[in-house]
Amino acid sequence: MNDLPARRLAAFGGLAIAAAVALWWLGSTRLALEHGADPGRPSVQALQALWVVRAMAIALLAVRVAASQRWGAGVETALALVAPAWPLVMLAWSASSVPLIQVVLMEMALLAAAALMPLLGAGIGRLLQRSEGAVLAGTAAGVGLAALAWLAQGLWALPPS
Repeated sequence: MNDLPARRLAAFGGLAIAAAVALWWLGSTRLALEHGADPGRPSVQALQALWVVRAMAIALLAVRVAASQRWGAGVETALALVAPAWPLVMLAWSASSVPLIQVVLMEMALLAAAALMPLLGAGIGRLLQRSEGAVLAGTAAGVGLAALAWLAQGLWALPPS
């Protein structure tokens, strides 16, 4: 996989994640308003979904790319997954009761993951000398990290507004 196609795939993936969450969030907010429920609750859920799904996507793609290419390519891929959702994160935060510091800390944690997860992939790639086995091992490690992100989502769960 070349650098450019990997980054394009990641950027389109980041846009698709943001678009899917935005569509769900707007529909949920509309339903909440129609039924007299709290419209801030879907905003909190949208923030939570954005964090979990982007963390899982970083694990799946960035580790594999770093294992097959290099650490820098994995970081570029991870950032291309994370950054497209930032405008939506700010909109969802503004409609919720979540403190700004909590949103900033979660985004910083995602950026840290965007740097550290490719480090694992680069280590796998160096250990297995960028072979076909490195791609397979990087993919397996990414799947394991994505599953861990899914199972650990309660650790960073936001209280409903």
